[in-house]
Amino acid sequence: MEMLEKKIERAVSDYGMQSIYGGAIIGFSGGADSSSLLHFLSSRTKKLLAVHVNHMIRGEEADRDELFCKAVCEKYGVAFVSYKVDIPALAAQRKKGLEETAREERYRIFDAELKKHPEYSCIVTAHNANDNAETLLFNLARGSGTNGMCGIKPINGKIVRPLIYCTKDEITSYCRDNNIEYVTDSTNSDTDYTRNRIRHIIMPEMEKINAGFVEAASRLSGIIRKDDEYINSVCRRIISENGITDRADKELLLSLDAPLFYRILKHMAGAETDSRTCSICRSFIESASVGDFINLGGGISLKAERGYFRFIKTDELERKEYNVPLSNGLNLIDKIGVAVVLGDVGELPPGELVCEVSLNEDKIEGRLFARNRQDGDKIINGKMTKKLKRVFCDRHIPSHLRDEIPVICDEAGIVSVPGIINRDGVADRCGKLKIKVYKTAIGGNKND
Repeated sequence: MEMLEKKIERAVSDYGMQSIYGGAIIGFSGGADSSSLLHFLSSRTKKLLAVHVNHMIRGEEADRDELFCKAVCEKYGVAFVSYKVDIPALAAQRKKGLEETAREERYRIFDAELKKHPEYSCIVTAHNANDNAETLLFNLARGSGTNGMCGIKPINGKIVRPLIYCTKDEITSYCRDNNIEYVTDSTNSDTDYTRNRIRHIIMPEMEKINAGFVEAASRLSGIIRKDDEYINSVCRRIISENGITDRADKELLLSLDAPLFYRILKHMAGAETDSRTCSICRSFIESASVGDFINLGGGISLKAERGYFRFIKTDELERKEYNVPLSNGLNLIDKIGVAVVLGDVGELPPGELVCEVSLNEDKIEGRLFARNRQDGDKIINGKMTKKLKRVFCDRHIPSHLRDEIPVICDEAGIVSVPGIINRDGVADRCGKLKIKVYKTAIGGNKND
């Protein structure tokens, strides 16, 4: 058995890639890597589908590659399908680079083919040890964390990479020894592309320092990957045991060492968070008071609640200003999705009854209206003037919910925050003025 075949079999054994022999989709560009992999799999895999994507970047050369791939598959008796995708146009539309756009489209197509054909269990790509070393260098240059330093994962979901142990030299030798034809992409020599610059300029210099650099990079990424997988397993346990979603307990967060803190913060945010952002968040968590928040960009903010911290969409932090005169019957407050019902009405609004209160009409001064809470709000209760903010804190009401509670006022000030606190003398179980608050999806406030 040749060296390349031995390394493929070792990768299959090490990472449990046996599914490639039952039925697989192979990404087939026609280059040396995918051609050697197709040659290897064509005599070993029961069902094989080769998928070629013409990126429409290289004109006639790209069309030549597509025809070449089709002919090779006919020779091997392998099912073949090709797609043409205008990558330059898509890249311009998405405002992304050609490489990134092409990669996104390839995997979109691979995934679509896999969904259409249940007889294939995985997507096989021809990423090799050199690709892994280049990825390692690229991620190092951009300051990646451990996830980036894991390099190319041998298995990532349904994507399987059996050439991951094989070097480029071993692949070209395999093609030569087995008379495997392949095509060469002319853009591979264009060092304007980041990966080509790494491949043709940086990689040779690294190999001058260590002739076995590619294998060394493979070992390093394997070690980091195992460490990363272990730390992630610890994080998953902490998340599960503490019910962490988009929020977490302050003391728990501050008790975590940096590797765990960064990963759990990423889970809470539901997005990538770099080390600088994580450091900013940790400093904020250490010093923030209840109600404070910090805008982290990307449309998300971190907010301090009572005893915990929560990620929230920044636009949700905008104060919802409203001032709605209340009349008998149904009063809708669109901005907070609430209906305030005064008196007895025959037909109640669809929705959930949040709270109700009975008031003594004789204690109401002038007309009633509902508004949002405001800084400095105070209410007289228990013969004391109390700050509404302190009342909310004492009742353990999360700050992100406080703007969803209408403040009922008359001309003398706050009458009631229904279900929470009432002004001295106004609340009366036998009071004739009934106020009910509903959470509702009805729109179109009649008082606007």
